[in-house]
Amino acid sequence: RLAREQPEKTFAVFDDDGETWSYARFRELVVQTALGLQGLGVGQGDHVLVFAPNGREQIRIYFALNYLGAVYVPINTAYRGKLLEHVIAVSDARLAVVHGDLAPRLSEVATAKLERLVILGPEAETTLPSVRFEEALLPQSGELAAPGRPIQPWDPMAIIYTSGTTGPSKGVLASYLHIFSNAGPETWPFVGADDRYLINAPMFHIGGMGPMYVMLARGGSLAMVERFDTATFWDSVRNTGATVCFLLGVMATFLEKRPPAPDDADTPLRLAIAVPLGEEA
Repeated sequence: RLAREQPEKTFAVFDDDGETWSYARFRELVVQTALGLQGLGVGQGDHVLVFAPNGREQIRIYFALNYLGAVYVPINTAYRGKLLEHVIAVSDARLAVVHGDLAPRLSEVATAKLERLVILGPEAETTLPSVRFEEALLPQSGELAAPGRPIQPWDPMAIIYTSGTTGPSKGVLASYLHIFSNAGPETWPFVGADDRYLINAPMFHIGGMGPMYVMLARGGSLAMVERFDTATFWDSVRNTGATVCFLLGVMATFLEKRPPAPDDADTPLRLAIAVPLGEEA
């Protein structure tokens, strides 16, 4: 709907090179990626692992899976060994999209039901059959099959793993309604359609993947950086025109400890959401 109503409005801005996606372009990319996933056998209700850093491909895969009614299952990029083996096993996934630098870790663990990998970035040797992202998920033509049933608000759209501080990480089912009600226009009225949300948390965390969906829900926009960096944070805010950000843990403390600079006040940022909210916030 938004691709028709506001096709030229910016949905995403990328800090690394300034590329922008309009709503119309974003929909084109999502449909194209969904066609590729469909060609790999992904359908409604299927779980797909994504083991990669933040980036354009992550956004495309996330929304394309939801476009099909499938479930996005991102993995913490620090996982390896038994912890990685555990989350693969409980994910119930047959397909995984993996960055080439992380793919060797899969060769060191049991891979449960995984049957095939899609490799992002650099080439990688794998013990499972694999295909390049560019070859598999960028088809030039095709037609999407309709879901077997309508996608419902209570259907799972993602599985987010807990930090694992009380035992092995648990997979938390997140529905479309869960994400919308968590920080949608009705529950977060202080973030509007004119805002641009800085995504500096990893997409395997609710603080990274959640805001993408809720900015789409309110017709706003997002700015993507690969990771939080104290030294470049304010430059990223200025370069992307971000008006809202999420600061998790010690991020706010790190920024507060930076030496004052002449251009500290020269920023479009108007709102920071900090968790936890410390005394100095």
